[in-house]
Amino acid sequence: MASTARTTDVAALALEYSDKLIIGTVRDVHSAIAKRAFRATRLVGSRVPESVHDAVATSVYGALSGAFRVSGGAARALADKGVGAPVEASRFGRQVRAAINGLVGDELRLLGDPQAITMTLRHLGEDVPATSWHVLKAWPKATSHLVVFLHGLCESDESWELGRRERPTYAERIVEETTGTPVMVRYNTGLHVSENGQHLDELLEQLVGAWPVAVTRITLVGHSMGGLVARAATNRATVAGHQWKHLVSDVVCLGTPHAGAALEKAAHLGSRVLRIWPQSRPFSSILESRSAGIVDLRHGYITADEWEGQDLTARWGLDRIAAAPLPGAEYHFVAATVAATQRHVFSAVMGDLLVRFSSASGIGRRGPIVENARLEYLPSTHHLALLNHPRVADWLISWIKAHPRQTRSLSAR
Repeated sequence: MASTARTTDVAALALEYSDKLIIGTVRDVHSAIAKRAFRATRLVGSRVPESVHDAVATSVYGALSGAFRVSGGAARALADKGVGAPVEASRFGRQVRAAINGLVGDELRLLGDPQAITMTLRHLGEDVPATSWHVLKAWPKATSHLVVFLHGLCESDESWELGRRERPTYAERIVEETTGTPVMVRYNTGLHVSENGQHLDELLEQLVGAWPVAVTRITLVGHSMGGLVARAATNRATVAGHQWKHLVSDVVCLGTPHAGAALEKAAHLGSRVLRIWPQSRPFSSILESRSAGIVDLRHGYITADEWEGQDLTARWGLDRIAAAPLPGAEYHFVAATVAATQRHVFSAVMGDLLVRFSSASGIGRRGPIVENARLEYLPSTHHLALLNHPRVADWLISWIKAHPRQTRSLSAR
């Protein structure tokens, strides 16, 4: 059984990264500047000032780094002894954990850190194992139509409750106005999209088998990265021959960077530029510490074939490999811009602040990523507003109520 992530684990991680990224960066910048400054003393044959400086600097930075490492180790020891509140005990703690996973979740998983999130079903802020008894307990009024929600980078299942005080959530409206049953999923957004797609494929195969009634229809709803994970899962299910893919009637992508995210592209280019000069090179290490999930957003990668064998830290990366959409599903892409029209210069550059209009629309350099996908546009709307927007809710309800294409019914096991 995985150990419980505690506030002391969060403190330890903060101290470890402070040593690595802050102390380490300042030390390396200082060293690069000092080497340039001491060139003059070398010309006259004296290395004494440089040697004294280096000895003092090494001592000071070593002491600072040691203090952070010792403090981090002490925090870890306290966490191992059960000291510190469980991170999952508060909504804020769960939000912090989700954000940390988005930034460095791949490293957390590699190190076996208890803060690493494992993909799971969620109900009322709690994990739900994909077994018949647990599923029935969480959804006693389960219907035959699953509406599966997938959050975006650094988000969680609770992100869908944004603006709940002003308007009902998508899940609440689905329960009130349709025969669908909302199902939330939480996952580690720092992992490769393709890996999360594999996990979702396996989870949905289990869920269909454990669902209290025969499942006749599945709608996938993804915000931002969640849309890529949905597409990755259907691609993986096709390869693996899993049956749940036959039940998918609709794939809804809200602000999804199908053709890549401009912010990740800018971060990559920024890290390359910073490496040009010795004095700025240490800052590139901060940008290069991005998680695998974030790097996948550069081109909208959804399969392992697209990133395996590439050094995406040093190189731009190859274009996407087109993944065939499900033939029996309708694809709905919702794109937004912060300006009032698509043609506004700010819309062209920033899109919804995180994803450009063309990428959210599913238009790549070689044309549409999914042929015949339905596009809906929201002006004067930012990226996070897509998590709970009244017009999106209306569209979602209409798509759920619409007569779907023919899907294959799978009996409950």
